[in-house]
Amino acid sequence: MSKMNRIVLSIPMVFILVLIMAELPLLLQPDGSHSIRLDWPQGAASIKAYFSGIPTGDSFRFLSGQNTLSFWEQIGSYFIISFGYLACGALIGTTIGVLIGIYFSLSRAEWLKRTVEFLGAMPDFVSILLLQFLVVFVASKTGVVLFQIATLSVKEPAIVLPLVSSILIPASYMIRNVTMQMTYTLAEDYIGFAKARGLRKLYIVFYHALPNVLPFIRADLHKFLGILIGNIFIVEYLYNLHGLTMLLFSNVYSYSGYQFPLVVNGLLTLLLLYAVIYTLLKTYLWGWEKVLSR
Repeated sequence: MSKMNRIVLSIPMVFILVLIMAELPLLLQPDGSHSIRLDWPQGAASIKAYFSGIPTGDSFRFLSGQNTLSFWEQIGSYFIISFGYLACGALIGTTIGVLIGIYFSLSRAEWLKRTVEFLGAMPDFVSILLLQFLVVFVASKTGVVLFQIATLSVKEPAIVLPLVSSILIPASYMIRNVTMQMTYTLAEDYIGFAKARGLRKLYIVFYHALPNVLPFIRADLHKFLGILIGNIFIVEYLYNLHGLTMLLFSNVYSYSGYQFPLVVNGLLTLLLLYAVIYTLLKTYLWGWEKVLSR
């Protein structure tokens, strides 16, 4: 089976999985005796209402407070914000991770490696709170507010701290991965042969070792993107960014109850964002390989 056929066949399975995930809050209902029952009729009714609302457009309207909004009119701005931070985090984090990973594979500064490993093991929300606390601490001592610690209004968005958080977490993962793969690669026989030929160290690293490390990075992209998507949930929530995940956080439950169509549409948009970032990263790594294979 060709790759294109596998992709086409996987689309219905992914859509079914999204429907199942979206209707879990409707399926799992308390029965009044400290236990949970499966409310299959309510789950089936929500799916039926979603499909019947597609032709009329009802499945693409949602409540925000008491206002009825169009999903298609609102989703563009939310998508752009999430895409911006994810793309910057992915590209800059990958670049920093590759370069620092190469340095660590050659360096003997074990204390620096341990420090980076410690910071990389720190939970996402802890590192974000520490950055916010640092800005508040500096402001309390000097009266100078270095950066916005959260988005307070559309006219005063937080940019620097969310961008730093979006970069640091994927960069720390990439550093560990590249350091490990580069260490293994530099111990190979062909690297020893290149050294025996008198080739410069940087030439060996970038034109012999790194081209053989990049396929491992490309093969690990789905795990890397899983970290990025999980990170954007926390970044948007703690910095109050108006991205895709905040659209869901803010409007999943309205005064009329759980908005099943909004969750389905939001999750499908997140999958689209995942595919776009994956394609972007894969193209970026392909460019590295083309340049280094000259």
